Amino acid sequence: MKLKSLTLILAVALGAQVAFAQQSKSDPSVEFNPHWYGQIQGGAAYTVGETTWTKLISPAGALSLGYQFNPTLGLRFGVGGYQGKGNVVAPFELYKFNFLQGNLDLTIDLANLFGGYDNARIFKPYLFVGGGAAYGFNNGANQVSQTDPKEYFALLWEKNLITPLGRAGLGADIRLTEKLSLDLEVNTNILSDRFNSKKVGHPDYHANALLGLKYIFGKATRPSAKYLADLAAAEAAAAALAAQKEAERLAAEKAAAEKAAAEKAAAEKAAAEAAAAAAEAEANKYATLNTFFELDSDVISDEEAAKLVDFIEWLNKYDRTVSICGYADVQTGRPKYNMGLSKRRVENVQKFLVEHGVDASRITSDYKGDTVQPFAENDLNRVVISTVNQ
Repeated sequence: MKLKSLTLILAVALGAQVAFAQQSKSDPSVEFNPHWYGQIQGGAAYTVGETTWTKLISPAGALSLGYQFNPTLGLRFGVGGYQGKGNVVAPFELYKFNFLQGNLDLTIDLANLFGGYDNARIFKPYLFVGGGAAYGFNNGANQVSQTDPKEYFALLWEKNLITPLGRAGLGADIRLTEKLSLDLEVNTNILSDRFNSKKVGHPDYHANALLGLKYIFGKATRPSAKYLADLAAAEAAAAALAAQKEAERLAAEKAAAEKAAAEKAAAEKAAAEAAAAAAEAEANKYATLNTFFELDSDVISDEEAAKLVDFIEWLNKYDRTVSICGYADVQTGRPKYNMGLSKRRVENVQKFLVEHGVDASRITSDYKGDTVQPFAENDLNRVVISTVNQ
């Protein structure tokens, strides 16, 4: 009955790749991708014997490398073992022996088999069946102290033992991250009657309860066929829309270019007119320039000097000639003194012009003292007026 049930499960699992879609139930954009994985496990083992089971508990471990072919089926190669225990009855005595086993298991993911593939599933139970061989060594049955081993142990092995084994078990992966899972597993290994050195007329059994970690190498999912088809359709629709938009854009660009050309011609005309007006305004920037002085001073201040520098640049640019005339205010000083003061003022301005690049031949000068007052406000008549010759 057990064999028939196992055969039925295997038949269902073998057909699962065809019978069940590999697209994830929780994320239709991905589907199953075949991948390698590794497992490391540790826990406790129980060797079936003739005393209370707690006395026959020993440590166990396993290291496995597996490949998942589809959401349901995988193959796993493992190396495990460590220690087994046995006992003699009269008088009672425990003994230990060591072993290592290599096994190849067919794994069946029960969650994906019966519930469909879901890459985000947290709890994933599985079962497995397999076989392999065990290598035994350090057999403590050879050292029992109160019984002659050769009389009590009909199947005693002294140095080592190599025996085939069959195995089956159940486990569950608890998803921690996309690649890492916590692994719980119980299994039973069926070995030769020689395993514990005692003859009982049926195979020996060694059971394990293991806890460990499972790590997926590479990617366990890939874009699903439906997702890729939808993506291709969306890209085709986007390309068609882009082509339509491009045609509309080219037509709009043509119209805009024609409009821009007309606007550019108008703008260029306006710019040329504006440039001509600006050039004319620049050429006529100065008609006169007033250089003011402090009371009873012929010294050109920094502020007035800055004005003269700009004026000189303009004169040289347009190669203009200039007439300069000095004045003094009538309310300060005597007429004779003021005449001399206005002369010194005009001489200093003329000197400044020449020192900054205006040829002396382009300058004519005069001075009026306080005999002429060009401005109504008295203080403004402390001035040299430069007049550009047209």
